[in-house]
Amino acid sequence: MTEYNWSALLQQLIDRQSLSAEQATQLMEGWLAGAIAPEISGGILTALQCKSVDAVELAAMANVLQRSSLGQSMSTGNLPMLLDTCGTGGDGKSTFNISTAVAFVAAAAGVPVAKHGNRAVSSKSGSADVLEALGIKLNSPTEKIHAAIAEVGITFLFAPSWHPAMKAVVPIRKALKIRTIFNLIGPLVNPLLPTAQVLGVYNQELIAIVAEALKIMGRQQAVVLHSREGLDEAGLGDLTDLAIVEGDKVELSTIASAEVGLASAPIEALQGGDVAANAEILRSLLQGKGTKAQRDCVALNAGIALRITGQSASWQAGANQAGEIIDSGAAWQKLTELVDFLSN
Repeated sequence: MTEYNWSALLQQLIDRQSLSAEQATQLMEGWLAGAIAPEISGGILTALQCKSVDAVELAAMANVLQRSSLGQSMSTGNLPMLLDTCGTGGDGKSTFNISTAVAFVAAAAGVPVAKHGNRAVSSKSGSADVLEALGIKLNSPTEKIHAAIAEVGITFLFAPSWHPAMKAVVPIRKALKIRTIFNLIGPLVNPLLPTAQVLGVYNQELIAIVAEALKIMGRQQAVVLHSREGLDEAGLGDLTDLAIVEGDKVELSTIASAEVGLASAPIEALQGGDVAANAEILRSLLQGKGTKAQRDCVALNAGIALRITGQSASWQAGANQAGEIIDSGAAWQKLTELVDFLSN
């Protein structure tokens, strides 16, 4: 690519001036091409974090990364709906893998799901870690992973396998050891271009920013959320703030467990552990044998997914439907079907 004055761009960010969509696009293209010196890259990532990213920057960078992914040549056919439940992680609350469980509940309800995820960064167990422990083959051929949507109703995309260009920035992110814009970009760049998404964020201030970025990127339906308990999920112990994206509209709202007929419970009731412990929690939960708090939290979050995908008419109806699916063991059956399909 043509030579660019990256130091000037760094100074612009230090001065707390946002990047234009064109500048943000050039920046991401520079990173993916390995054209920016590591020292400058570290400075830019740090300055972006201090300034606070805006929706235009986030959407522009995410669009570049999504275009570079391996999924761009793959069609999802005539599916009117494709859901992802990938969030930012990084809330520091050490809960079990709630959004991963939500994906299988939604799939059992008949919603086509393309779950995008990675290994743990700040937590003990990322979605890829726990699903691998439950038998999901992460390195299946991309065509097989893609075909699972039609054959099983759900698939899992291990992010590093689908975004090879990201290798250029991995050493910089590891060296910095701080949250960067890439924590926000990851959930936005599912290679199979989902039409709907439930996306938890680690900070309440990010809700509107990420929702606006999703709108710019063309998501048809999405909910961006953060619990006032500090979770990047809808929680049972306090209000959860939502930004609801529908077409070109973004509406701010809240939801509480009591509104949908679920009991309050503290964060401690949602605690996870290491990979093995979280895998066992998911196994028990999806078989309908989890604790009440585990079951209710997943029902609340899955209910949100069912509402925005049109499977349920309201938040409460969604939570009720999700709870019935969990109790029946149908979500576990869906997981075992995916394990079998990707293994054969």
